[in-house]
Amino acid sequence: MFRGFTIIVLLLTLVGCSASEKKGTTEIIAGTSLIADIISDLTDASVDTYTLLPSSSCPSQFDMKASDIGRLQQAQLMFVHPWQMQLANIRRVLDAAKIPEGRIRIVEVAGNWMVPEVQIEATQTLASLLIALHPAEEASIQQRVETRINEINRIEAEARHLVASAKSIPILCNEMQAPFLRWAGFDVVDTYARPEDWSVAETERLVALGWEREVVLVVDNLQSGGIRMSETLARDMNAINVVLSNFPNGVPDTPTWQTAFMENIYRLQKALETIPDP
Repeated sequence: MFRGFTIIVLLLTLVGCSASEKKGTTEIIAGTSLIADIISDLTDASVDTYTLLPSSSCPSQFDMKASDIGRLQQAQLMFVHPWQMQLANIRRVLDAAKIPEGRIRIVEVAGNWMVPEVQIEATQTLASLLIALHPAEEASIQQRVETRINEINRIEAEARHLVASAKSIPILCNEMQAPFLRWAGFDVVDTYARPEDWSVAETERLVALGWEREVVLVVDNLQSGGIRMSETLARDMNAINVVLSNFPNGVPDTPTWQTAFMENIYRLQKALETIPDP
């Protein structure tokens, strides 16, 4: 585990500062709450992790605030997903803040981070980035990684038990939730994009497909917006509508990956309990 003095010295050194030039809490910018959660788990209270994108908003549509520029300029490091570097809103704020490339770390982990095996990979990747920055802390970082991975495995086992009845149940879902729902065992009949990308013809196609395949759940993604559209879709095919979050803190009382993951599981479990027997 990192100690306060060590992490402060490490991060300030990386950007050409000495510990005497800046005092107190060290701030790291995390592109999303998924990254922030892991960093917080691998560091201690001396590190303040600020999440750039609100967890309940669509990453590509959220407008950066003027205050974000100031925080980016003051932060020692920024950790982001590769896909965030392609977003116009992120590029604008990075250009405005004139962040040196040396302060940015790209977390190269593909897939949906809400899926346990991907979350484990993300944990290991972020740990490797931190270890590369300060090899002397490898043992303490790995200790925290092991603890986190053990907890992920425990929660995964519990979750699979709770949604055991999901196996092969036909559903329609937002494309951003498809990997998570396939992990849970559902039969993803088809996916849909954000509401602004829908057409009348696509809506009619999905409803017809839902009736044809006897779809019982329509699962939406909170961060994609337009929840009323999925409610209408579910109603038109006499299915149950469920909304899941792809990020910690997307809904109240889910500050960590573990709590956000289990909230999704509980929502699915509740929906499964309401499906009538065939």
